[in-house]
Amino acid sequence: MKIFIHLPTWLGDAVMASAALKLVFEYFTKLDKKTEFILHGSFVACKLFKECENTRIFIEDKKSRYLNFYKLTKILGRVDYAFSFRGAFSAKFMLFLLPSKHKFIFDKKRNKNAHQVLKYLEFIKNSLKLKEAVQDELFLPIKAYKDLNKNEQKKLCEHFKLDMNKKFLGINAGAKYGSAKRWNEEYFAKVALEFSKSHEILIFGVASEQELCDKIELLLQKNGIKALNLCAKTSIKELCELISSLDLFISNDSGAMHVAAVYKTPTIAVFGPTKFTQTSPWHNENARLVHLNLACMPCMKRVCPLKHHACMQELKPELVIKEAKSLLKE
Repeated sequence: MKIFIHLPTWLGDAVMASAALKLVFEYFTKLDKKTEFILHGSFVACKLFKECENTRIFIEDKKSRYLNFYKLTKILGRVDYAFSFRGAFSAKFMLFLLPSKHKFIFDKKRNKNAHQVLKYLEFIKNSLKLKEAVQDELFLPIKAYKDLNKNEQKKLCEHFKLDMNKKFLGINAGAKYGSAKRWNEEYFAKVALEFSKSHEILIFGVASEQELCDKIELLLQKNGIKALNLCAKTSIKELCELISSLDLFISNDSGAMHVAAVYKTPTIAVFGPTKFTQTSPWHNENARLVHLNLACMPCMKRVCPLKHHACMQELKPELVIKEAKSLLKE
């Protein structure tokens, strides 16, 4: 059998879809052990699942999206089932081009108030007409740091010049969705400074967040603290391994926060304009949410429409520090 899967675009959505993706893998592998899974999507989504068994990866090219996908359909030929974890017109059109008798497209309007993980699971359950309860744990094929052998751990630490004997605190100050989800970089630096005597500081981010990460690094330098700025320096695999190694992670509502949830990394998740009931760290008993309760929350906007960004500006670092210390004591 050949199963086509159109992955979510964003890192966080791809992670939250992982429980549903695992359900697809298990369902069709039980029917036919030789089932081939064709994964198509963004660079980050494809790299996240490239180590899954019996998979072929095709990274989409947005510059000539439809033409390239049409060419891909000619390479793939007919597939038995096709699933798209996206609901946009582009996803519908691409599945229209793909020869298959069974096509299913995610509808974001269904189960509107449910957590995103459950929305994706219900999509697959309904598509396959499954009535029984299913596993809802997140899943990634990338090993946690603790599950790497000693040589692999040593290689990772040597590559990034990390001291294996130290505790690590990670900071993720970016959020691809938009500036409204980003906590103040000076607040991140203040939290890192509080724990700098006991933890080595790691700063994570993507290339578009370089200025933001550099600013945090500079703020720490001014206070005599040397942080390891890993912005745009890790692969997806390395990002997962490093996040899984952290003793504490401070993050906005972001893809990296969801990666941390997979590995149960102790996390302080800072929420502002988004609905934490729908995108909180799934089943991470080591995560704590920090947020205010303002009348304008959650606005779900990429940029603060009121211009004051109070949901993040008024959320002071002392609140995060207090929650982090409480978490570390448990």
